[in-house]
Amino acid sequence: MSELDPNFEHNPRASRLTSRSSYLGGGVEAPPAVNDSSSSSIPNSQAYHNLENEKDLPHLLPTTIWTRFVDRYRFGKLILVGAGMFGVIAVMLIVLGTLDVLRNRTYRSTLGISVGGTKYEGDSWGTVSAGHFDMGGKGDGTYYDPGVGILACGTSYTAQDMVLALNYIDYGEYANPNESPVCGACIKVTGPLGTAEATIQDKCPGCGQGSLDLSPAVFDQVGDFNEGRIPVSWEPC
Repeated sequence: MSELDPNFEHNPRASRLTSRSSYLGGGVEAPPAVNDSSSSSIPNSQAYHNLENEKDLPHLLPTTIWTRFVDRYRFGKLILVGAGMFGVIAVMLIVLGTLDVLRNRTYRSTLGISVGGTKYEGDSWGTVSAGHFDMGGKGDGTYYDPGVGILACGTSYTAQDMVLALNYIDYGEYANPNESPVCGACIKVTGPLGTAEATIQDKCPGCGQGSLDLSPAVFDQVGDFNEGRIPVSWEPC
C-alpha cells in the first residue's frame, strides 16, 4: 500500500468525475450524473383554478324553467316567492270553501267575517240635540271589545260594561267626537233573545245607518254569539 500524501485533499465530486471518466475510458456506459443543484423547475405553488374565468366555466347543474326565469328577470326570486305564497293561500281558501267552513256561523264569528257588512235593513228616525235625545232605529247588531282604548266619547270601559257604539251616520261628524250629543244617551236594544239597556259611548265607522256595535255584555242579553250578526232595534230608555 502506497503512503498517502498528507497534503492531499479528498474531493468526492472529483472522485465521481474520475470514476465516470474511467467508465468512458473502459468502454462501459457510465451511470447518469446526479444533479446536485438545489434549484427545481417545479414551482412551489400553482393555481388550480382561476376565479376570473369562473363565469366561462360550464354550469355544473342543469338549468330548469325556474332558474331561467330568475336569470331573465331582475326580481325573479321575489316574484317566485310571492307566487308561491299566493298559491298556498289560494289552496287554503279552496279547501275551506270545499269543507263549507266559511259558511259555519261559529267560524265566521271567530274570524270576524260577520263584521264590516250590512245584513239587515237599516234605518233611523227622531232628533237629537244637546241635552235632548229622542232617536230610534233598526239594523245590524254586532259586538266588539270596548276595552281596547279610549272611546269616541272620551270614556273608557271594558267588555263587561253595558255600553255600545252607534253607527257613524247617527253619531254625527264633529271636530271633537266627544261633543256629539249622543254621548252618554241611554237606549233600549231589542234582539232575537231579549232586550237590554245600554249607554252610547262610542262610534262605529263601519256600521250602516241604524246599526249598533255592542259590548259583549250587551250582546249576550239580546243575541247568540255564534250568529255574530243579528237584527236589532233600539229606542230611548
